[in-house]
Amino acid sequence: EDEWARLRNAWKKASQGHPRLVVIAGEAGIGKSRLADELLNWARRQGFANARARVYDSARTLAYAPVTEWLRAEPFQPAVRQLPVAWLGEVTRLLPELLDERSDLPRPEPLTERWQLQRFYEALARTVMAAGQPLLLLLDDIQWCDPETLEWLGYLLHFDRTGRMLVVATLRPEEVEERHPLASFLLNLRAEDLLTEIPLDRLTAAETTALAALVADNPLAPAAAERLFAETEGNPLFIVETVRSLASKLPGDEVGGAAAGLTPPAPLPARLQVVIQRRLAQLTPDAREVAELAAVAGRAFTYDLLARSSSFGEDALVAALDELWGRRLVRVRNADDYDFSHGRIREVANAQVSPTRRRLLHRRIAVALEQLHPDDLDAVAGELAAHSEQAGLRQQAAGYYARAAESAHRLLAYPEMAAFLQKRLDLLDSLPATPENLARQLDTLSRLGGALLIVKGLTAPEVEETLRRARTLCELVDDADKRFEVLLALRFYWGQRCQWDEAAQLNAELLALGYRSEEPVHLQAALRLTGAHSFHQGRFQEAHHYFEQATSLFEVNQPRSHGQDFEQDQGIANLRRLAPTLWLLGFPDQARPRIQELLERTRAISRPFDMLMSLDFAFDLAHYLRDPHLTQAYAAEYSALVAKHPYPHCVAVDLTFRGWVLAEQGAADEGIVLIQRGIDQLRALDTLLYSSQGLALLVEAYLRAGRHTQGIVVVDEALAFVGQIGESYWNAEFHRAKGDMLLASGADTVEIERCYQAALETARQQGAKSLELRAAVSLARLWQTQGNAEAAHSLLAGIYDWFSEGFDTPDLEEAGALLDALRHNA
Repeated sequence: EDEWARLRNAWKKASQGHPRLVVIAGEAGIGKSRLADELLNWARRQGFANARARVYDSARTLAYAPVTEWLRAEPFQPAVRQLPVAWLGEVTRLLPELLDERSDLPRPEPLTERWQLQRFYEALARTVMAAGQPLLLLLDDIQWCDPETLEWLGYLLHFDRTGRMLVVATLRPEEVEERHPLASFLLNLRAEDLLTEIPLDRLTAAETTALAALVADNPLAPAAAERLFAETEGNPLFIVETVRSLASKLPGDEVGGAAAGLTPPAPLPARLQVVIQRRLAQLTPDAREVAELAAVAGRAFTYDLLARSSSFGEDALVAALDELWGRRLVRVRNADDYDFSHGRIREVANAQVSPTRRRLLHRRIAVALEQLHPDDLDAVAGELAAHSEQAGLRQQAAGYYARAAESAHRLLAYPEMAAFLQKRLDLLDSLPATPENLARQLDTLSRLGGALLIVKGLTAPEVEETLRRARTLCELVDDADKRFEVLLALRFYWGQRCQWDEAAQLNAELLALGYRSEEPVHLQAALRLTGAHSFHQGRFQEAHHYFEQATSLFEVNQPRSHGQDFEQDQGIANLRRLAPTLWLLGFPDQARPRIQELLERTRAISRPFDMLMSLDFAFDLAHYLRDPHLTQAYAAEYSALVAKHPYPHCVAVDLTFRGWVLAEQGAADEGIVLIQRGIDQLRALDTLLYSSQGLALLVEAYLRAGRHTQGIVVVDEALAFVGQIGESYWNAEFHRAKGDMLLASGADTVEIERCYQAALETARQQGAKSLELRAAVSLARLWQTQGNAEAAHSLLAGIYDWFSEGFDTPDLEEAGALLDALRHNA
């Protein structure tokens, strides 16, 4: 009663113009769907627009599947067909059948840019909201929902903040891990007060007895009720299925005894399996055959699919479906769509099919899908691939997995893309090693390696394993472009691990291939990565030379992709590197506009991974420029994007950014904890490149906290660590920070001066004019306190007079003010 009241209250609030999501949470069989169905049926009786969708574990890689199911629901058909052409064209991405009905609709372009995705989302939202309000949408088993649907649901809930809409979802919490996309999705909605959560617990002994008596239409004896509760543990599905199977055959006082031994369905207990098998055994042969065919289909099924893949005539098929529906084994979702009333029933029905017959049924289903979707096989490529594989059609399945991966790629659904490519690779491995299949393996490995860099992390073991295998195949397959793609990904991988010898070898190979290639992007990528190598080892002039060479090759109208999904746009990738290098070399005014250009261009291509990388570099430059407001703005944007796209490396970087922001806002101790967590996570991932970034933020936080003694230890550890991994681009600042901490702690001035001199010498050796200026300011200020104003002025003037720009930056303003003071002192 309490749960129903809360659900009705959420509906009342939503129907008054406060859209929200309600999550009914509990274990499988606890009654989540029953409660949600009660509201759905109530809404239908009131005449309110409504639709339901169910997500299946086997279908979690199908992007936007629940949205498609909603749009095909009967209440949405008028809204879909009355939609203006401009929006309807976007909806055809999910409803390709509209292209057959409307010859005036253009085929939509691939989703390659963020504004296109925004338009696609708006078209879906307009369609849904046009179905009538108040509106109720039901989503069963949201824990298996694809990330793309979750992102769109977040958009929908913000689309019209006065819309009269309620989305109800059922959830199995045990399926949601900490890094599950759903976790961050619900966290954000919870923070915005757009979420109502209704947890369902198991039934008590008294409630179990009452439910069993209601189903059996016969009271249970106390001993039988006790045994039933002990074996079912109050799980409503167990209670209902057990009693429903036995109630018509046994007296009420025997029901509990017959039910003894049942346990919760995870995994499916043998006795509950028997219960469901008994229900299936009561079917006629035709109905049982249709149930098995539907179970092999693996998810919700349509009448047309059954008709095409079975040997039944229309009358026989309708009769079989009617029997399944009448026995409550399947339910009708709309005029043509069905699904099983519970996933456990589908599991048991599928298990009853012999391996030989299952193979035949998969083949028939694959043929039926091809016949039903002849003009848009990409829309069902994932299903076709799975059924073809189970049918033993390995070559055909491999082809469909490639199409499914490409479809996922167009939607930026990288986890699904990687999963499809891995399945394709497994199939290709089982085929003869012909030249054609070796070429297909190389192509698959190359694309899989790039996808895994994004999905698993920049230095995940799976990435190395995939790319090493691809490199070996490059010796057997004569494809220069693929060879470049593989070596590029490997170079990216080794660079992230700071394994410089391997990286240097690949730099040389990539440059050689780049100079021979007819594709300018190849040489651009090789030059940029070689420059990056120089940058991290503190050779800034050399790095700048390579970056400028890469920039000179860039033309706006040329194709920018080198075939991989990380740093795909070479113009953008080069800007990321060039801007901080210019600042270090002493040209802040030249660096600033390049970061603005970087962000503008990255937003234009609408790729989350690229955007995160660009924001990372933008944060760095704003931090270099000592602009706390801009730095915090970039950190906030980064955090918001990571919440939607929790790539492992980015999650760790986000911790360091958020920790630095806390330190800036006065909570330095809390900030230190967060930054250290981020550093630890990056090291656990073996992502070592830019370790100096996190360590620099940590050192600053210790300075902010006034924890100088501990901070000195942290600086020493930082210098030792970056020395160990061979990354020296921030060493001058580490030496200077140690001097600042020694000064603040009242240490001997000789030791303080030694640190500032080390910073000065390091910056000079690296040609880092901006860092040399900072070191000179610190040393000059120290000498000033010692009464040596003349030497201090001479030191600082030498570097200050070198600068020709950036005089409005804090570093140069501070240096200029100190020079004025030193002139007076001298």
